[in-house]
Amino acid sequence: MTKKYIELILNNKIKNLGNNGEIVKVSIGYARNYLIPKNQASLITSSKMIQIETLKQKNILIQQKEEIQCIHLKSLLEKIHKFKIKKIFSKTGQIFGSVLEKDICKVILEYTGQSINKNQIVIPIIKYIGNYNIKINFTESIVANLEIQVLPDIQS
Repeated sequence: MTKKYIELILNNKIKNLGNNGEIVKVSIGYARNYLIPKNQASLITSSKMIQIETLKQKNILIQQKEEIQCIHLKSLLEKIHKFKIKKIFSKTGQIFGSVLEKDICKVILEYTGQSINKNQIVIPIIKYIGNYNIKINFTESIVANLEIQVLPDIQS
């Protein structure tokens, strides 16, 4: 007995299957019993195909716009190159706590006025005063290399 398949258009992103607007081939049972009743996918029609094409074109424009913004922010960050973070420290030079991605996001927001996602930042473990190199991954091809200088915060 051979399995029968049907082609559907996904309405939402489904893990291990595809993204919104993609055409996928699934078994008839999976389509009838799960995807279509839960409005996760719909049957292919000519109007849906036109809708998919406009959605793809729209996504391409959005992606190009985001890429331009990433390149602009990368050049802005690399002009500054060195960011300073002040932390309270012990006599041994060890800071209380550590420098986290959210701290770097705050500093970048202060310097540039633009926010970035903390998941884009790759940092080493920072527990001592000194200079550290970090990377900010905007996309797979757009990466900014920066330097963080951790300074003692002298409170009176």
